[in-house]
Amino acid sequence: MPSLKVKSRYILLNVLFLVGGLALSWGFASHFFEILTMDYNAEDLVGTKEEIRRNFISQISTWEIFVDSSMFYLINFIPALFILTTLGLFSEKRSLYVFGRNRYKSLKKAIYKDVIQYVLLSTSIVVGSFLIFYSIGAIFVYRSIENIGGFASMLPKDFYSNHPYLFFIFMTCTIYLALAFVFSLLSCALILLTDREYKVILLVVVIYFVYGRIGSYTGSVWFDIFASFTAFNTLYTTVEVFLPLILLFIISLCLLVVGVNKTVRNMEY
Repeated sequence: MPSLKVKSRYILLNVLFLVGGLALSWGFASHFFEILTMDYNAEDLVGTKEEIRRNFISQISTWEIFVDSSMFYLINFIPALFILTTLGLFSEKRSLYVFGRNRYKSLKKAIYKDVIQYVLLSTSIVVGSFLIFYSIGAIFVYRSIENIGGFASMLPKDFYSNHPYLFFIFMTCTIYLALAFVFSLLSCALILLTDREYKVILLVVVIYFVYGRIGSYTGSVWFDIFASFTAFNTLYTTVEVFLPLILLFIISLCLLVVGVNKTVRNMEY
């Protein structure tokens, strides 16, 4: 079983980087930090400092700006923040599989079991981090538009208009959960195929970028992984947003089988 100490270390790291990254991206992309530090003595500003600041903050305190700004800088490498928990599998690979391989009746089954645990744990951490972030945002943001886009297509009419917070909870517990699961599975497969953490992170980002670029150049919904991460602002329907994950899931499974077989074979020597 994966070490609790190893898991807890990567869990904390993952939550801090993901929630912190979302918060920082929102702070800069929404100009919140600029509002806090700007010169309120400029001649073209009318009113007291507190009135002007309150008006500016009110303008950016919408669900749409909150969510869009939180992903603005992260969208180029967001999968890297989805897989940090899975890096703990390296500890199992470098220790238990090497020094304790004789303790397993079937090393292959043990590896698959560990992979499943890390994938589920990583997925839970990602979903939990977004739930925390959006729940904090719900305290001070409000809805400013009636229709959020295609991802709400399977929801009742005016659902977003009446329940914006629940819409983002729905988004987190569906498409973001699926994204976290697939990329965590891909990460575990690459961990078994490589020897360094930075290589896994780099490969995941490269695969994500190339996959997304294929979608951009071809216009195919089957490869538009970027739209899956920006489900809050897409013309695709609820079902279409999930389509780019199908081929990526198959690729991840194939790489996992190769990685497990390679690890078992290396342990036999």
